Amino acid sequence: MAKRATPWKEGKVISIETRKGTFVLAQMLKSPFLRFYNVFREDEDWGNVDVSVFETLFTKSIVAAFLKHSNVSVLKNAIPDLERKDSDTWINGKSGNRKVKVWEGTEDEKEFYILGSESGGSLVKKDLWWSPTPEMRTRPHPSGVIDSVILEEIPLNSDNIIDDHELTSLGIFPLTNERLYLCYKAGKNVDPSKDLKFNREIPKDYKIAIEIMSGGGGKENKEKILDTYFR
Repeated sequence: MAKRATPWKEGKVISIETRKGTFVLAQMLKSPFLRFYNVFREDEDWGNVDVSVFETLFTKSIVAAFLKHSNVSVLKNAIPDLERKDSDTWINGKSGNRKVKVWEGTEDEKEFYILGSESGGSLVKKDLWWSPTPEMRTRPHPSGVIDSVILEEIPLNSDNIIDDHELTSLGIFPLTNERLYLCYKAGKNVDPSKDLKFNREIPKDYKIAIEIMSGGGGKENKEKILDTYFR
């Protein structure tokens, strides 16, 4: 029987497995946004956890298949944080795509395509709680997908802006799971996709994330990655 996605309900607190045996807390906001908390466990003994005591790791819009394919447990006795304000400022990448190369000249060298015809992106406003109305069926920006542009071009060396804002792109399985695991190992919020987009140096710790983004090296290797790390 095919696995069903966890039904969405604003305020629902869930435990999500990153790699096998490492779990993170998240809370459902307005669909499809999840707020991930900077707290991890190597078991799911969360108890009657109150998520308001934890810092936000990042908030991300996710595709439905992320919850369907991830190992997710609903924490019915958890206390959600219904007062916290999530940022309405994001990084919006360029349209199109481009080829990137990582770890050139080593045995781990990879060349593949990522979203964004050019490096960098724009700093934009996008209220995650926005809803269409009969008078305004799309968001106010001409693109219809954001509210406004704050900064057309984020300088590639503007680490504070880059590190403090999330990409508007959707989170998918298993790349988001691997990103969460990397956050756990690094002890802070990291994002391989954003580092590639802004031409940053790519640590070797990102190897599995790069394998996922580059296509996994064929169907057999994709299945091996999923079986080894995620299921």
